[in-house]
Amino acid sequence: MKFSIQNPITFAFHPFFIISVAIFLSCGGNAEKISFYEHSNRTGEKIIYVVTGTGCTNISPEFNDRISSVHTHKNCIVAWENKDCSGRSERISPGTPYHLHLRGLKFNDMISSFQLCSKPKSRPPPPPPTLPPKPASSVAQRVAVEVHNIYRRRNRSPNLRGDDEIHRTAQQHAEYLAKNNKFRHSGNKYGENLARVGGRNQEEAVRNAVRMWYDEEANYNYNHPGFGEDTKHFTAVVWKSTTHLGIGAAWNPKTKLWVVVANYYPAGNVGGYYRENALKP
Repeated sequence: MKFSIQNPITFAFHPFFIISVAIFLSCGGNAEKISFYEHSNRTGEKIIYVVTGTGCTNISPEFNDRISSVHTHKNCIVAWENKDCSGRSERISPGTPYHLHLRGLKFNDMISSFQLCSKPKSRPPPPPPTLPPKPASSVAQRVAVEVHNIYRRRNRSPNLRGDDEIHRTAQQHAEYLAKNNKFRHSGNKYGENLARVGGRNQEEAVRNAVRMWYDEEANYNYNHPGFGEDTKHFTAVVWKSTTHLGIGAAWNPKTKLWVVVANYYPAGNVGGYYRENALKP
């Protein structure tokens, strides 16, 4: 069931139905569509805004402090904790299908207002540099190690260290995937996570990828530890026995997304060892 309305009004939500609410504000040729969802993975009730310009938009009262995932299309937004764009804020960039990192940022169920980062253009902005892809910068490598270790500490796992050889291996596969417009595992001797994400540069792409992998933690059952298709990236990130990490990031001009490859040594996700390696926070 979907409503299209000109101004926010109060709805009585029936407990047995998921209701989608669309709110259209100044729908113009340069309008930007932003979807807010009650739960992660773009599930549950949702509310859609179509806005132009960079003014502040307050979330309809029914969705105040209920948002767990966001989907933007062409333009980034700044999400705010309080009404009238005040309090704590977080920039959410376009291009990544699921902005599941809200939970990792402890920004879950805290969004009350938002604004566009900048006014959408009639022509898309130029993409990041195309082929030949540059090796992952030392900054991107440092970001990968830092963000992994932030999440690993939450799950009582020791810090990882970057490794030059593993960095080179991960970068080589990222460049291969980007150049050939493919998305598949390398089959090398390391554990491996893959992601296709948006980002202004390698560092932001790496940060977005690790956040997305870790957010699978919401689906992990610590009472019945083991492999899961919807949790395998999370368990690879926090696997306690893993000691070293390599990262690669390359721009795919066809998809307009970054390919991010993380390689882990020793590899995680080993059957029969989940209980002692994927620890509860």
